[in-house]
Amino acid sequence: MLRQERDWTCSIAAVRTILSAFKERHLSETAFIKKYNLNVGPHYTEEILNKKMFGENKKILSHFDFSEEDISLKLLNNLLAQKYYIMAECMYNYAHWVVILAYLAVGNKTNTEKHRILIYEPYYDETRLVRADEFDTMWCDPNGHKHEFIAVMSEK
Repeated sequence: MLRQERDWTCSIAAVRTILSAFKERHLSETAFIKKYNLNVGPHYTEEILNKKMFGENKKILSHFDFSEEDISLKLLNNLLAQKYYIMAECMYNYAHWVVILAYLAVGNKTNTEKHRILIYEPYYDETRLVRADEFDTMWCDPNGHKHEFIAVMSEK
């Protein structure tokens, strides 16, 4: 897991963290910023995908591939079960990208009050176990992007 090094690089840290899971040589944050010609400020799914930051030989899904009604905690859980690596934008620290490490359906499978999500928080460089229903309410940003996420799996 790779910590963000600047206040505005949570998305970059999330992308780099996911790339590290594929055991690919990863660039430093500074080199990554230079390679993709990134400016100071937030970076959203469309830019990350258009600049092909995940490279080649990856199957990539995002909120653009699903209807808003289909995007849910259940979808995240299903993607994790299929071995996708997932980053999602949420309101932790204001419009902030995190990496979702696990979904734990504790107790009743339909009652998300007891479910937990393990996230990697790149600003603090720590993992956190959060209530799934709390995460769901924060899974958005102030600019109106709803349920923004990117899921990545190796095609090899």
